[in-house]
Amino acid sequence: MKKLLLSITAIVAGFAAYSQAVVAGVSPAAIQGNYDYGNQANCGLWPGETDDGTWGVWSGGLDFNNPGDFIMDTLMLVEDGTPGTNPQGNPISQEGCNPLINNLSGKIAVIYRNTCEFGTKCLNAQNAGAVAVIIVNREPGVIGMLGGTDGVNVTIPAVFIDNSDGQAIIQEMSNGPVVMFIGNKMGASANDLGAVKGEFMVNPYGGAHNAFYDGFTPGIQIYNYGTNSADAVVTATIDGPGGNVYTDAVGPITMAPGDTLPIFAGNTDEFVPFALGVGNYTDGDYTLTYDIVINGGTPDDFAFDNNYTADFKIQGDVIASSRVDAANMPISSSYPSNSTTEYQSCMMVQESGFTGGEAATGMYFVPHTDTSVNQLAGAEIFANAYQWDDGWVDLNDPNYTFDPATNDAYQNLNLITFKDYYPAANSEVDQVAYAEFSTPFFLNAGTRYLFCLQTFESATISFGYDPLIDYGANYSILAQPISPVHVDGMWYTAGWSGVSAPSIAINTSLIGLEETAMLVGSAFPNPATDVVTVQVEANGNAVLTVTDVAGKLAMSGDIALVNGKASVNVADLEAGVYVFNITMENGQSSVFNVVKK
Repeated sequence: MKKLLLSITAIVAGFAAYSQAVVAGVSPAAIQGNYDYGNQANCGLWPGETDDGTWGVWSGGLDFNNPGDFIMDTLMLVEDGTPGTNPQGNPISQEGCNPLINNLSGKIAVIYRNTCEFGTKCLNAQNAGAVAVIIVNREPGVIGMLGGTDGVNVTIPAVFIDNSDGQAIIQEMSNGPVVMFIGNKMGASANDLGAVKGEFMVNPYGGAHNAFYDGFTPGIQIYNYGTNSADAVVTATIDGPGGNVYTDAVGPITMAPGDTLPIFAGNTDEFVPFALGVGNYTDGDYTLTYDIVINGGTPDDFAFDNNYTADFKIQGDVIASSRVDAANMPISSSYPSNSTTEYQSCMMVQESGFTGGEAATGMYFVPHTDTSVNQLAGAEIFANAYQWDDGWVDLNDPNYTFDPATNDAYQNLNLITFKDYYPAANSEVDQVAYAEFSTPFFLNAGTRYLFCLQTFESATISFGYDPLIDYGANYSILAQPISPVHVDGMWYTAGWSGVSAPSIAINTSLIGLEETAMLVGSAFPNPATDVVTVQVEANGNAVLTVTDVAGKLAMSGDIALVNGKASVNVADLEAGVYVFNITMENGQSSVFNVVKK
C-alpha cells in the first residue's frame, strides 16, 4: 500500500514556497512536462523539509531550496545481474538491490521499486557513478522515501514517480536518449515562465450535474523562473461538445525575475467567470486549458510547464469529484492509504442550486486491495452520508476551529444514511461498485454534506482516486474542505497530498423517491455515548424503532417531538451502527443512522 503524506492546514499563501523544485522531462518531446514526484522524506535539501539526518548531505553543494540548483542529465536503467522477474513483470536485476554491474557515470539512474530499501537502491546507484536517482513505483501514485539503513551514506538526490509515468519514460528510453531535469527551476535559464500542477483552478466537479451546475471562475498562479524580465500573457479556454464555449486572456503583464503572478477571482488580475446560467450548458465532455506565453514571440527555454489541461463532464446522473466515463461512472487509477484501524475517504457537496427535488440515492466508488496478499471478497465497506452542520462559512472563518481536547474540527457531523457493502469476489478490485443508501434523502440548498467511504480493514482496503484532477488550488483559494479524509481517529481537512479527487459519484436518481412520505431527519451528537437528540422536520407524538444493521430490533418506544427535537437514551445499546426509524401519527417517517460509541 502507498504511504502518502497528509496535510491538515490550508495552503492559500503556500504556493510559492513549494513550487520551484520540479521533476521534468526535457527531451525528447514525448516525455516533456512536469511529473508528480515524491522525494527523500525529511531531507532538508528539499524545499519545505527539515533534515532529520536519515539521508546524507548531497555532494557538490546542491540544495533544491536554492534557486538554480538542479541536475539535468541522461537516464539509464540500473543492472545488478540478478536473474528473474518480479511480480510486476520487471527484471529483478533492475531493482538495484545489489551492487551494480553497469557504469552509470554522469547518468540519472532509473530503478524499479520492489524488494529492498530506498537507501540501498540509491547507494548502489551512487557507487556506480549516478548523479541522481529516479525510482519507479510498482503501483499508481507517489510517496516520500525513507532512507533506511543506507540512507545516511547517500549523497545524491533521489525522486519517486508513479508507475505509469515511469513505464512511459522507460519505454521512450528504448527509442533513444532521454534527458530529465531534477531541481530548482528558479534562475536555471534566461526566459522561463511556467506554472505548477495543483496551482490552477479546475471545474468544481469532474462529473457536474446539469440540474444545478453554473460554471466557475478559472484561475492560475504563474512564475517567472528565468533571469530575464518577461511580459506574460495567460489564456484560459474551455472547449465543449460543440466547440469553444469560453476564452479569456490576461496580460501582457511584466514580470521581473522571480516574480509570482496569482490570477484568481478577486485579485487585480483575474479571468471572467464561466457562467452561462443553469440549464444552458450542453451535456458532454469539456476540456479546460491554460496557456502561458512570453509576449512578443520570445521562445520559452522550458516550455513544458506552459500548458495545462483538465477535463470534466456535464451530465444528469451523478455528482462526482473524479472524472466520469461514458457511462457516468467514476474514473480511478490511484489508491492512497496510510491507516491501520479505520479510514474514511470523503467528498464534500454544498450547492446553492439544489431545489429540494434532487435526491441522493447511493454512491458509486472503486474499492482496492492487493489481491496477491489480501482478500477483497467479504470486506466490509460503509458508504456514509453526513449532514455537516458546523457553523462556519469557509476554512478562514473563526468558527472553524479544532477542539483542543480532540484535535477535531468536525464537531457537528450527523450521519443521515448509510449502506454496508460486501464485495462478492476479488475480481471486484479496482472496479466500480454501487452502494444504494438504506434511506435516500433530498439535498437542500446551502446545506453542507459529506459523502464518505469507510473501512475498518484499513490496513488492507483503500479506495480509488482520480490523479488527473487536482483540487489543490480550489481548496486553497475557495478555502473549502473538498476531499477530507479520516485516518485512525483523526480528520485531515486537506486530504491526501497531491491526490484530491476521490472516485466517488453520488447517484441522484429520483426513481420511487417522489412517492415516499419521507421527512428529513438527523441526530446529534453522532456518534453518541449516552443520550442522542433526534431532529425531524415535524412536531407531535411519534413511534421510534431502532434496529441494528442486520435488521434486529434493538429498542422501540414512543417519543414526543417538541420544536422538531426529542432526546433518546441510548446508554444500553452496544457500540455499533443503528437505524433510527421515526414514524409520525400521520404516517410520515424519517429514517437515519446513529453510531453508538
